[in-house]
Amino acid sequence: MKTLVESFSPKVIFAIVMWVAIPFAAHAEVISIDPVDRGLFASAQPTLTLYWQGKESRAVLIFIPGGEGHIGLKEGQTDHRSQFHQMLKRLTNPSLTSGRFDVVLFDSPYELSPRQPYPAARGGRDHLSRIESVVRYYQEKTRLPVWLMGHSNGGISLTEFVKTLQEENRTNLIAGMIVSGVRSETYFNAPLSMPILFMHHRQDGCLKSAPGASYSNFGKVNEFNKSLTEFAYVSEGRAESQDACRSGYHMYFGASEEAAGIIDAFLSKLYQ
Repeated sequence: MKTLVESFSPKVIFAIVMWVAIPFAAHAEVISIDPVDRGLFASAQPTLTLYWQGKESRAVLIFIPGGEGHIGLKEGQTDHRSQFHQMLKRLTNPSLTSGRFDVVLFDSPYELSPRQPYPAARGGRDHLSRIESVVRYYQEKTRLPVWLMGHSNGGISLTEFVKTLQEENRTNLIAGMIVSGVRSETYFNAPLSMPILFMHHRQDGCLKSAPGASYSNFGKVNEFNKSLTEFAYVSEGRAESQDACRSGYHMYFGASEEAAGIIDAFLSKLYQ
């Protein structure tokens, strides 16, 4: 009597072997999103986003990058080779994490306060309107809870956006936040009632993003936030011989597995 495997044709067996051997590849595409604010002083340029879809996703994580906020996405692009963005992409891959989360890269069509000591444009009406446009688009597209993650200067975008939602009593627009490697002057206002993860590299050498200041910020928020609030240090990785605010520990260089694992573990507590 033939076993189940022996009953398969050679073509079927080959197909099964190839399916197992080929690593998971997330659906990916660049999506152009028009801003909701089309006022006199608003830019008409669309916001480009790179969408990576997870497997049986439970939530969507929209990432607002640091620096000048412009990563240069192009129509038809399906990947971005930045090691930080590849770290986030791990959240969509069930062979590397739970793979149950979609990831979106937010690309400002223009640089945000380039060559200025403080990126004031991240609190500007046009920028905050673009964030809302992207949040609403992916809520409609995926029908999943939408999270925001801001890293370094992107943390300013995140906090300014949340403050605006608080002023307008609309904080339920987002499901939660990942506050990563943020600048020391970043802060939140009370009250809050959404899950928040603070994450920072223990050896971050960027003078504008001190680990101690991030932990202090977490402590303050933990006192008034009514939902799950956690802090996690990233410990692995290494420095690079470049600007400490754009490389090395600050960007979780060499710590992709650990950093993605921290985010995945936190989100998985809420979406089991």
